[in-house]
Amino acid sequence: MVHIMKQDRRSRRTRALLLETLLELIEEKNYADISITELTERADIARQTFYRNYDSKDDILLSKLDEIRDEYLIKVQSNLETKHDPNWDFEVNQMINLWQRNEALFKGLQKAGLAFHALEKITEIFSLFHMKVQNLQKLDEKHQYLVAYLSGGVYMVINKWFENEMNTPVELLTDLFKKAAENVNQIAKEYIES
Repeated sequence: MVHIMKQDRRSRRTRALLLETLLELIEEKNYADISITELTERADIARQTFYRNYDSKDDILLSKLDEIRDEYLIKVQSNLETKHDPNWDFEVNQMINLWQRNEALFKGLQKAGLAFHALEKITEIFSLFHMKVQNLQKLDEKHQYLVAYLSGGVYMVINKWFENEMNTPVELLTDLFKKAAENVNQIAKEYIES
């Protein structure tokens, strides 16, 4: 048991170091020009250690994105389970804070041409939210369009926010996202009933 805990701790440290090093390299050069050899040498980690943790450099960024999505869902899950109103303040604030805290990762995803994976994660999350609000077990085609509309808009706003060096106040983004969610809920009522 102690041996497994040491390995887990060592693996987490290795994964964090590889992520940090990859993000540094992405700031310095084109993502396509970064080799596994360069990455492992810069991180002072053996190639075998890299391949014990990842299959590719994309996996470094994408596995961290999965961790962030899971962290977000854990934070909002209990609030979601007891939610009885369409007020999304907590969920929206948590999402913006999450993007803000992980700016380097999201910019790295953009430079690596992997930012669409962030859109997929946002869509997964918004699908859960929409099913909760609309009391659905599964999204039909119309609801899928509504979720795509909202998640695509949020994704583009976040990208624009990063392009503008996050100069727009968080409160403005929070208000914009809340209004968009309310708008989608209203559209859902009208659209689905037609």
